[in-house]
Amino acid sequence: MGNEGGRSAEQKRTLRPAWRGAGVLVIGVVSVTLLFVVAPPAEVLSEIDHMSLPWLAAAVVLELCSCLSYVIVFRYFFPEPSRRDSRRVAWIALGTGAVLPGGFISSVAATGLVMRGSGIGMRRVLARSGALLCLLVGVGFLANGVAGGLLFAGVAGGRFDLSHTAIPVLVSVGVLSGAALIVIVSRRGGERTPRVVRAFSAGLDGAWAAVRRPSWRLLGALGYTCFDVAALWAACAATGHRPGFLPVLIVCCIGYLTATIPMPAGLGVLDSGLTGALVLYGLPPAAAVGAVLVYHAVSIWVPGSGGVIALFSTRRAPITDQPAAAAPALTGVQLAEVAPAKP
Repeated sequence: MGNEGGRSAEQKRTLRPAWRGAGVLVIGVVSVTLLFVVAPPAEVLSEIDHMSLPWLAAAVVLELCSCLSYVIVFRYFFPEPSRRDSRRVAWIALGTGAVLPGGFISSVAATGLVMRGSGIGMRRVLARSGALLCLLVGVGFLANGVAGGLLFAGVAGGRFDLSHTAIPVLVSVGVLSGAALIVIVSRRGGERTPRVVRAFSAGLDGAWAAVRRPSWRLLGALGYTCFDVAALWAACAATGHRPGFLPVLIVCCIGYLTATIPMPAGLGVLDSGLTGALVLYGLPPAAAVGAVLVYHAVSIWVPGSGGVIALFSTRRAPITDQPAAAAPALTGVQLAEVAPAKP
């Protein structure tokens, strides 16, 4: 009986990855099928074939600027390593987040693994990575809500009806209010609060501590979002259609919400999410699919290439302990780390 129970448990452990793989395959097939439903492949290929090369080059440059903005803000949270090591870790985190399932979560995990020998400590690395993640996501949702409000007011992008403007505003208000509620609940509950909630609250506390101690490097969080949105806008412009920047910003927020589905590099799910949102905001279906496919390729290739280069350079010269840098702005982040749960 004991052997049968052991075999049964082992079979369950073996089947779980198989079921996950099958689920990922089904989601990918459905997402790609939706793209073909939105626009026939022949029309999409024609749109891509006639894209403007200067605008495509602009999309690549803007995506590179987005990545460099991440490198800048990353240095704010991790000042201890040398500048070279900090840049390498930031690029590895970017590449991992762009290619592997999980996006930002994979990026945080990669940061922790690469910086194991930095002397900072794994818990501190994860706490700061969580704060950086919360800051980037918070800036994105804040920009999304502001864009919705400006569109409703008819500013910079034409006046849209309530159905196009209220949803992004409500989503942003809901997400940011929910984040504030999590912090309040975690503080009141103390160690009785589940560890996952405390970890999330610690990241939010760290992000807020960074905002209260401003530095020019925090502009990297805004640049990371805005340049990425601009890259998608340039891909749309390459098709001959130039939507307003604010609608494209909202489109990016909607699209990346769908990318939370754990697909490698967001393949399929990000494309269908961005395409549907672009069509919703007025772009022709074939142009929307073509622009999204090109933008997605650029958003994988640029950070992915940088991550691979940084990874190989790290193998040749591992990241090691560096003299501690003066970083008064990180005090709040350090205080926000998750306390170990009592046994």
